[in-house]
Amino acid sequence: MSTPPWFSEDLPKGNWHADVDFLEQAYEDLEDLAGILHPDPLLDALEPVVKDKCDCGSVDGGDQSDSEEVEDAYCPRRSSSQPDFNRTFLVLEQVLPRLRFAAQKLDTVISKLAKRAQESRDRWQHRMQAEINQYSQTALRLERMPLEVLSSIITIASQKDRHIIFTISRVNSTLRRLVLSMPLLWANLDAAEPVANSKIRIQRSRDVPLTIHMSIPPNRPEKEGEAKLSKFKKLLESERHRVQKIFIEHFYRNWMLRALNFLRNGGLNRLQTLHLGCTEEGSGYLAGYLVPIQIQEFRQSGVLFSRPEDKIFSNIVRLSLTEINVPLLKLKDTLLGMPALEVVVLDGVLVRPQGAPLDPIVLAHLRYLVVKKSKADLITPILDTPNLISLQLECPVGNSPSDPDTAEEAILPAIARRNTQLRRLHVVGCYMTAEAWTETFYSLAELEYLRVKGCDIEGDHLAALSGSNSETGDVENEHSTQFSACQRLEELVFENEMSIDSGTVRDIVEVRSALPESEGIKRVKWITFRGCDADLIKDEDVRAMAQLTKGIACDLLDRKDAWTEDLEESSAESDDDSSSLDGESSSSSEGDSHE
Repeated sequence: MSTPPWFSEDLPKGNWHADVDFLEQAYEDLEDLAGILHPDPLLDALEPVVKDKCDCGSVDGGDQSDSEEVEDAYCPRRSSSQPDFNRTFLVLEQVLPRLRFAAQKLDTVISKLAKRAQESRDRWQHRMQAEINQYSQTALRLERMPLEVLSSIITIASQKDRHIIFTISRVNSTLRRLVLSMPLLWANLDAAEPVANSKIRIQRSRDVPLTIHMSIPPNRPEKEGEAKLSKFKKLLESERHRVQKIFIEHFYRNWMLRALNFLRNGGLNRLQTLHLGCTEEGSGYLAGYLVPIQIQEFRQSGVLFSRPEDKIFSNIVRLSLTEINVPLLKLKDTLLGMPALEVVVLDGVLVRPQGAPLDPIVLAHLRYLVVKKSKADLITPILDTPNLISLQLECPVGNSPSDPDTAEEAILPAIARRNTQLRRLHVVGCYMTAEAWTETFYSLAELEYLRVKGCDIEGDHLAALSGSNSETGDVENEHSTQFSACQRLEELVFENEMSIDSGTVRDIVEVRSALPESEGIKRVKWITFRGCDADLIKDEDVRAMAQLTKGIACDLLDRKDAWTEDLEESSAESDDDSSSLDGESSSSSEGDSHE
């Protein structure tokens, strides 16, 4: 009977068997048997008879008569020619009962254990046969599945777990042939893996481009980590021409710099993506460690590399900076050395101003900008982006107006005034007044897509989208055209907005739908409510909007149930706080960047 390749008959440690009661009784029986067969009492009885010298004072038996007198003084050990067994029973009859009892007890224990062992083996074989049948049926279904579908499943699985392909290759011959015929699955090499696995990956990946992960877990000793990294780099020397992506992420700064030496020897003709990261405190800004490399995507996390004077990054089109705290001037120098940028993602970039305001940098090719949890009020003014089409502004640091009745300190209106050509806008976690929203909408006449998430937006904040100019009296440059706000708007998305009501959105849709196309106002075609209050989204409004749009999607929350759960949790934590309940907190989860 064959078994699946992953099965092992080794007993697992710990509480491994369900038949604990029987095994406990068997353990007690074996302890009793061991006590019966304990050799010390038997040896004590035999020792006077079998020891080398006897001090009984008897004489050799020889041909003496078997009289009672001679019997008393007779020692069988001294009679070597004709030994006498008359007194042997006196010794053996002390031993035999114990041995007979032990034999009976042993037979009983053997019979009981053998019976239960056979029952257990029968159950094990039955269970294993059922698993093998299920395994065979699964394998048969996999074999009948189209190879394109099966390949897609394996590809998705390998993206979540790079090591799973080694297991899949051992399931059966069909899957093994399949994964071996997909060299891209083996093209991910990790320095943390055993060197033997890396060699297998290199061999099975054939000539496809390689993705290299030069990351060592920080729990390894420093010398051990450096030795493992050196072996990994030595293994890759002959495959430099195949490397397409390199990820260098280390906890220690010196490990990261050692990994960077791999770039200095050249030969990386296919390299397109470089990701550098360091979480050690104080890494900050570094210059002079990189050589000119022709890459298109550059990601930096926890550390900022820059050599603007050498123009070594002049071909980069995608830049991502994460968790960086440097002077604003250093960030400007970095961007100056990347004139071809098309996509920039700033996540957790906390720059520090120095001296007088800096002149803006012209990034003529930049089309997509993402600013998350960063000092947007300092970063965006130094960016001159005439061709920017998509902006994602998420939880900007410093977006806290001192006076909630004014929009002077709101970041988004200033960005909108500088980028009136925007077509896609994602706003996450930005708290602004109605005047700020109105000014933003009137500045973005070309906007086609608007996504608002966790901004605590209300009906009066969207007044400009329905043509109402009552909120624009205090905004500079009064708008003479009633519908100059977001004239090309076609899609609206509201996420985690617990104050938005369907009536406000319905008014926007109906007013824009009633206008003739000659006015130049686009109709709203798609609407999404996700994570909004179900009590504020009315069925009649949804049906009315569905008649005027191409599609409407609703994934709502029952606000009453949510509040009940919050009350129960807060009362369990503290009785003192059970009487007070704050308003809904805005969600700051990451939004999608449409690129």
